[in-house]
Amino acid sequence: MVRLALVGCGGYARIHAGNLKTLKDEAQVAALCDPMAERTARFKQEYFPEAAVYDAVERMLDDSSLKLDGVVLVTPHTAHYQQAKAALQRGLHVMVEKPMVTSVEQAYDLWRLVKKSGKLLCISYQAPHTAEYGYLAGLRDSGDWGKVQVINGWVSQGWMQGTTGLWRQDLAISGGGFMYDTGAHLLNAIMWLMNDPVVEVSCMIDTVGCPVDINGVATLRFQNGALGSVSLGGNVPQFATSIQIMTDRLLIQTDQYGHKLQVSRWEKTVYPHVRQELDTPGAGTPQLNFIRAIQGKEPLRSPVRYGVLLSALMDAMYESAEKRKPVEVKPVPQDID
Repeated sequence: MVRLALVGCGGYARIHAGNLKTLKDEAQVAALCDPMAERTARFKQEYFPEAAVYDAVERMLDDSSLKLDGVVLVTPHTAHYQQAKAALQRGLHVMVEKPMVTSVEQAYDLWRLVKKSGKLLCISYQAPHTAEYGYLAGLRDSGDWGKVQVINGWVSQGWMQGTTGLWRQDLAISGGGFMYDTGAHLLNAIMWLMNDPVVEVSCMIDTVGCPVDINGVATLRFQNGALGSVSLGGNVPQFATSIQIMTDRLLIQTDQYGHKLQVSRWEKTVYPHVRQELDTPGAGTPQLNFIRAIQGKEPLRSPVRYGVLLSALMDAMYESAEKRKPVEVKPVPQDID
């Protein structure tokens, strides 16, 4: 039985708690940690009545009686680095909400700790765990989808209105705006599908009068020569998302969560959107993959490498927007896994 601690008991942590509760035969949430006592009390009552309760991460991590195997971090973005670092230094596996950290320097530091400790670190992205993305990875790795020419992605959301007055629009706590939050899902999905680093980016952002970025557009050049574009609209009264992959063999349409998948060749659909017919490795949740990776039953589908790649890309995007010119993305060593 894998023993975990859930750090952060805010609104989004309910998704993690719900998924972990369904996995009670494989994992036990032994501890809950949040500085607000009413939150941990509510989670203890609703999800994990046997969990110990803490208001400070360090105190929880230093309690050897918990006999923890890992932690799940669902906290504000700028807290991720120190919390993940503290857990890895104590020999614990880590699952962290996106984005992994808020700078590429922090990302490299966590990667070094992962290598030194021999422990796992994964980022809680949904797309890599869907059957649809598993199917697309099979097409990519077999060479069946050919050579990617262009990949485009966009996402819209009423993010600005929904986060006004909250920590997500406090740069010191969030590290960035819509691009760091919902946009991270889109950017990670694109990089996961491409399985190839971005080497050059040109980006523009608009704060719409807010303390953080709300809208953004970027053009990308991948190491393999493919081109890409990203559009992020955080002041749109509807959530929607789409990704198109144009190859010399196929037109692939999906989104950042693996939904609405359609694969076409010469105007003929070769894979219709029939989710229930898929039986591809990867279907499941990030929490299940994390637990089974700890057990040695399967590899991580969103390991630390993607956190480093995303951090390098986001740093370059913000730099490009500030300098108003294309910039090169800091290269990521091939041995980062």
